[in-house]
Amino acid sequence: MAHPLPLPPGALSPPKSSATSAVMSHITEKTSASSKKSQWQKGELIGRGECLYWNKPVCKETGASCAVKEVDIILDDPKSAECIKQLEQEIKVLHHLKHENIVQYYGSEVVDDHLYIYLEYVHPGSINRYVREHCGDITESIVCNFTRQILNGLAYLHSTNTIHRDIKGANLLVDASGVVKLADFGIGKHLTGLSYELSLKGSPYWMAPEVMQADIQKDGNHRVALLADIWSLGCTVIEMLTGKPPWSEFEGAQAMFKVLNSTPPIPEMLSSEGKDFLRHCFCRNPVERPSACMLLEHPFIRNANYQNY
Repeated sequence: MAHPLPLPPGALSPPKSSATSAVMSHITEKTSASSKKSQWQKGELIGRGECLYWNKPVCKETGASCAVKEVDIILDDPKSAECIKQLEQEIKVLHHLKHENIVQYYGSEVVDDHLYIYLEYVHPGSINRYVREHCGDITESIVCNFTRQILNGLAYLHSTNTIHRDIKGANLLVDASGVVKLADFGIGKHLTGLSYELSLKGSPYWMAPEVMQADIQKDGNHRVALLADIWSLGCTVIEMLTGKPPWSEFEGAQAMFKVLNSTPPIPEMLSSEGKDFLRHCFCRNPVERPSACMLLEHPFIRNANYQNY
């Protein structure tokens, strides 16, 4: 059994959560599914990881593109198992989300020892890539425009009690029209019940200090847990402005020490509203940190003269 794979434009609703577990149950059984993959002409390789490939296939009927994550299912291989675990988590999070600032999930299936996840194709790529290609040319108004859209995505995401846990330029996609979309939900988590614990996951330079301290646990306060994404957003704003995240000159234990004990330096080139915005993002006590909805009303966002990129 596999997820139905609607075509990107005018697609059917994403599959239900019961289908998600059904797909993943076939991973250990190595069972072939009735493939929808035949609907797509395999396209160019657009990225690769340690055990994962990104392709851009084209629909044979409509010519529409999507992005496909493909991973080999190798039994008793720790790297394959970890990759599949993250993809399973991404499916679990994405299948119930639908927002213009979150990458759209179309479906997934297991075919002949391969797991395929079909996602919205966003071109030209990540904010991280955009920053590298335009280093020194990103104005504050462009940064503000991107930040507003990230906040819109986070406000929706957090309204579903879901935390991203890895907000950074590499996991934020921007299309040719300047629309920003949250992506890569491999360590995202939907918070349920009164008892939960968030493990030490994420990218250290963008990580909130309370996450690094494993300090978000079992207090039943979902709002506090969600606000780790706001700290990461502040680090991403600095990344957009300077081309690198806070404390990038340090490595390993030194970088962790800085995150745990210091507030990231705020770039001098920022306006007074921008500096105040970052000070709010970097409240070390997460209880005092504003939500995404609150930050959308901050003067840095509300009064900005937005410039398309």
